[in-house]
Amino acid sequence: MNKKILVLAVLAAGACLASGAQAKDLTGWFINGGVGSAHYDASADGFSGNDSGTSFQFNGGWRSQFIGIEGGYVDLGSISENDGAGDSAKISGKGWTLGVNGHFNPTEKWYISARAGLFRWTTHVRATIAGDGEGGTPYVSASDNGTNGYVGIGTGVDFNRHWSLGANADYYQINGQGYDVHTKVYSVNLEYRF
Repeated sequence: MNKKILVLAVLAAGACLASGAQAKDLTGWFINGGVGSAHYDASADGFSGNDSGTSFQFNGGWRSQFIGIEGGYVDLGSISENDGAGDSAKISGKGWTLGVNGHFNPTEKWYISARAGLFRWTTHVRATIAGDGEGGTPYVSASDNGTNGYVGIGTGVDFNRHWSLGANADYYQINGQGYDVHTKVYSVNLEYRF
């Protein structure tokens, strides 16, 4: 799935570059933030599942004309599972991003965006295990971290030189020790350019 998103991002960026329609000079600093729905596909030690939750992100960066660099923070929310017999588990993910981005205008108001880079993630796992009557462990907690990638595409409206509002589809990959979490985030984002 991440290959499909990457191909779409590259095609969208290439189409905008080839069109020559970029008329605005968006050179300068920017900040943006978004909130949306995160959809998880997770697997660990032969088990797999999917779930959805709420995600938010904040980014800042600098753009020269329409290509730039960005850094930010994303909270991917959490996945929870309960077996009904007292056993439950919850995994949450968040992290820092550093990458490149593009903001291309095929028309004066409409834009297409693309982004990709490194995702420095941290996961927290908490599990409650039903007592076995012999003093079993009732609660387990652990953390893990690593670096993988992220990629995304978006579209929206530039209201003026400073403000834009759009919708994004982003993909974040987490490959931990014994588990993988692939998260697709669909969000609404607001950007301000200085």
